[in-house]
Amino acid sequence: MTVTVTDSSRWSPRTPLVPQDDQAAPRAPRTSSRTALIEDVCTKVRAGEPRLTLLAGEAGLGRSTVLEAIADKLTGTGTRVLTVRLSENDTAGHYGLLYRLLAELELSEEHPPSATTSENSALGLVARLSADDHDPSSSTASAQLAGIVSSAVRRHLPLTVLVDDAQWADIGTVSLLDQFIRRFAGPGFTVVATWRCWPPTGPDDHQRATTMHRLVAGGAARVITMRPLARAETTALIAASVRAVPDSELVDRLHTDSRGNPAALNSEIEAQLESGALRVVDRHAYSQRTLDPLPLSEQHPLLAAIRDSGALCWSVARTMTVLAPLGDAAAGLVAEALEIDPTVAHASLRSLETGRVLVGSSKAGWKFRAPVVRQALEASLGPYEQQRLCALAVRAVWDGVAEPADETFLPDQLVAAGRLVDPERSTDELLAGSEAVMFTDGARAVRWLRALVDRVHEPDKRSMALLSHSAACAIHNRLEESVDSARAVLVEYAERLSAETLQETELVYVLSLAACGQWSELNRLAAREISLSGGPANELVTRAFALLFLGRYTDGDELLREHQRSWTTANPVTADLGHIYRGGAGVLTGDPSLLRRFLADPRSWRSRDHPRHRFEQIRYEVDMLLMLGERDEATRVLRANDVSVEQLHNTERSLLRLLRGEHSAALDMARRSIAEGGYSTRPLVPVVMARGAAGVLIGRGWLTRARELTDMARGMHLDHLLDHADVRCLRALGEPENADELLRSALHSADENGFVLGTEHMWADLAVREHALGNHEQAVRCVHRAQGVAEALGTHRAKLTYLVSRARVHGDRAAGRTAVRRARERAIPDESAWVFTSVALCGIDTKRLLSDAYVLLGELDALLWRAQLRGIMRAHHVPVPGRSITTAENERLLAVLVTEGLTNRQLALLFGTSEKSVESRLNRMFARTGHRSRVELAAAMLTDEYRG
Repeated sequence: MTVTVTDSSRWSPRTPLVPQDDQAAPRAPRTSSRTALIEDVCTKVRAGEPRLTLLAGEAGLGRSTVLEAIADKLTGTGTRVLTVRLSENDTAGHYGLLYRLLAELELSEEHPPSATTSENSALGLVARLSADDHDPSSSTASAQLAGIVSSAVRRHLPLTVLVDDAQWADIGTVSLLDQFIRRFAGPGFTVVATWRCWPPTGPDDHQRATTMHRLVAGGAARVITMRPLARAETTALIAASVRAVPDSELVDRLHTDSRGNPAALNSEIEAQLESGALRVVDRHAYSQRTLDPLPLSEQHPLLAAIRDSGALCWSVARTMTVLAPLGDAAAGLVAEALEIDPTVAHASLRSLETGRVLVGSSKAGWKFRAPVVRQALEASLGPYEQQRLCALAVRAVWDGVAEPADETFLPDQLVAAGRLVDPERSTDELLAGSEAVMFTDGARAVRWLRALVDRVHEPDKRSMALLSHSAACAIHNRLEESVDSARAVLVEYAERLSAETLQETELVYVLSLAACGQWSELNRLAAREISLSGGPANELVTRAFALLFLGRYTDGDELLREHQRSWTTANPVTADLGHIYRGGAGVLTGDPSLLRRFLADPRSWRSRDHPRHRFEQIRYEVDMLLMLGERDEATRVLRANDVSVEQLHNTERSLLRLLRGEHSAALDMARRSIAEGGYSTRPLVPVVMARGAAGVLIGRGWLTRARELTDMARGMHLDHLLDHADVRCLRALGEPENADELLRSALHSADENGFVLGTEHMWADLAVREHALGNHEQAVRCVHRAQGVAEALGTHRAKLTYLVSRARVHGDRAAGRTAVRRARERAIPDESAWVFTSVALCGIDTKRLLSDAYVLLGELDALLWRAQLRGIMRAHHVPVPGRSITTAENERLLAVLVTEGLTNRQLALLFGTSEKSVESRLNRMFARTGHRSRVELAAAMLTDEYRG
């Protein structure tokens, strides 16, 4: 039975602390695991010792949540529990808490006493004393009252009382606590209370703390100091909040900012979700860094403790959000800002330090213990208030009064100080600061340059500020923020820039329009309804890229082909960008000759001597080769130009890892790339990356996740590449007719658009399907199309898929053996496994090839493909090694597919067994793992907590 008394002001401000600074407290056990803490308290409660347990901790640590969990656990084991939650209002008067406890106990009786009886009861006595000017400190009266109340409570034993925010208990009840607790020996009556730590502010606070210390010293009570969340607990909380596995960088940042405080952590998660900074891709959570402060209500537990410490401490804490990094000078500046005596300011700072809000350091100055608290306090500043404080900080640095250790401090304050500081000096500082972080801190570079743009008016300086801001946005993939700057450069300052710089700016402008979804303006640009000042050649290339983002790849290619003489003889940047466009279009449409020409002679690049342009040319060549499956050649290009893999973007790194057989790393980089968002001058690459990542998920049985991933990559008008991944999903789900229909539709779409890239596997797959369905003529036609693709692209992968289709449809054993030999030379694991399996089904070296394919798929952790291959191996009488491994893999795959929402019928079809057998497997798995249902299992799988 649970009786709950809930006060509506539960989340109102809270204050005092135990232990006091001037009174040494006994060492208390500390715990970081909430589960262990709850279990420990419940065990002690059932044993009856100690009679009072205090859960002490700072604001936001989740004391109330833990108390609720204790109540649930005790009630579930048959313990009678009464819960009371207190607020600051409960400190007024005498015996308020005691009265509420007795009232609830009487109401819980089967035959509550009559009004007359109640008036003469312990409850009535307490009521009368509460109304009188009774002195609760009188030891005689307290002893008598404790005896009467104890007798009344004994009728309800066994009983556990839970008190939330006991620091708000009235003095009358506190004065009885010592005598009251000691009257109960052994199991039967226990109290568990939460206590928020904060420095005592008055005599009543000290009396409460003194009473608790006396009980602890006498062995009647114990204090458990609740600790912040450990990193693993932070990870679990984030995972539960966003229903996804959090990225390690996200966990590190949130754990550091919140210092493991659950309230701080929850608030930051909510803020990131609302702002869009936190993105979930393939059930994994990633976050982009933001400089925006965290808005919190002043009544939030994190801020309420500071608020309750008094108006002065609250004002000092808010002021310190700006002045903290200024070290020893901070106290004087706080005094100046608030117009108070410096000694008062210093005392307030020490009070905030004692209350664990600030941490003082002679070297690094002051800092907030939990960065999220600083962000929240900063958000509470009004615009002018913040501007005035930042101006004060800037002048202190300029005058040599203070010297912050962090080089980003001054530019940050200059941004907020606005026109309250010297405009000429501030522009110089912002320009120098942004140049220093241009390639290392995108968020700050963009912010500082935006402030610079708003501040300068002299044409030369303003044009360079706009240009720098636009470039910073492009470098750090923040294109949505660069539209206005790029447009302003092109409209207002084009005559001041070189043709090369104008071409780069026009390209950033096009990318920004696409990133912002401003398709109308992009269409007008492509149709020459918007004039550009860079000349005809620049305009041609810019229009081509506008057409590219509108999905009109071949139109852009045709435009450049018709006017080739114009742009190829223009400035080097324009000419090279035109070649990059045409080379990419050629790869897409089956003519990689231009790419090959530049690979054979890098001197063909006219801007090759400029390091930044040369790097982009190398990236282009590597991108194209990776899309074509030419891993070894891409690696040679990197080595020849002394470019490391780490210098590439996540899209390219994902493709390279995929071709190396490092599927988990490839998948992680693909997720990161999608989470980062943004547009590229080579939009083919993210689509090919998404298709590869989806293939990894399919191989591991994550069919729904694979389709969700391909859906996120749609929109670049290259759906045939993604449809092929969906075809594999449909086949795995036992929908061959739908898969065939989608495959034919995808190939028809590719033909209509003139696209060839990615169709090599598709024609080979369709050839095998048509052959299996007895459609010989269609199968032969598909093999012929696969041959055409191989001849057009000239890649090892295209030739390999043609050889496999020829072996399967025509029974060409020589083609099959050649395919196996070439696959072994290329050593791309998933490609080799597919070739080996396909050729083995032609009756060529069946046992060896199936066994080799099985090993390769095991190295890739491709559970679904391994399970399907086991069926093929058994059908061809090839032994499947490792019975125990097979059993474990089948259980893991079953868990994955259950999480994906497959029905028992679909599971039976996939495993080649009956629905009854599937039900038995599920029951065994639930019994072994402890999960009681599909929902529990899915929850554990989604947050990476399942351990099969």
